[in-house]
Amino acid sequence: MDKRWSIYIDIEGFGARYDQTMAALLPLNALMEGIYLVGSKKYDDDVNRLFAHQFGDGFVIVSCFEEEKLDRATSIAIALMRHVLASGGLAKASISEGGFSDIKSCNPKPVTDNEHDGIVSIGGGLMTIIPVMGTALINAVSVDKRSPSGSLLTIDSTNKDRISFNFQSNGIENNLHSINWLIGEHDLVNEILAESGLKIQPEEERVKTLKKYIKDNKLKPNWIRTTCFEQNISI
Repeated sequence: MDKRWSIYIDIEGFGARYDQTMAALLPLNALMEGIYLVGSKKYDDDVNRLFAHQFGDGFVIVSCFEEEKLDRATSIAIALMRHVLASGGLAKASISEGGFSDIKSCNPKPVTDNEHDGIVSIGGGLMTIIPVMGTALINAVSVDKRSPSGSLLTIDSTNKDRISFNFQSNGIENNLHSINWLIGEHDLVNEILAESGLKIQPEEERVKTLKKYIKDNKLKPNWIRTTCFEQNISI
């Protein structure tokens, strides 16, 4: 069974801030840029290459092969969340695994006959279609939906032993573990940030930036409590 790891990552507060278009798009642009840089600079070979697909304000990132440990997925997610933070926004991510494949051949014939590069003419308008689908996306989104409100990095508790002990994690509701993406330094995370050319902040600066985001935005008390508790900081 195909069990490639997957990361589902999206932007916190995107819908609430969309009326301020650039306030919403800047963090999304940072996420998109970060994924591009990690995939094109750090993991550009045939074995470690990444596959990423956008869904609204989020992306699913899928590995090329199954991996016994989930340290690389965890490190990529942390690096991207820190890059988005340094760009003035916040992200939420979940990690799972499953299959992922091209499904274009399963589309109806009128669509496949008129599809060019993912675009289908429908009269005077256009339809864009997603060429891939699979349990890698479904399972990662499922973890995201089971996660509490907040800027969190979550993983199913059954996979907690597949990440190294130096990643701080905490058991939370719905059989999930929350991984601290803000506090602590990890060799692979720092390697990804540096080699990909992502924005790098020391821990103290990351904490200040998160606190500033909380101060500058109208956030629900539960969101603030969960985010701060799981990142082991106080407001």
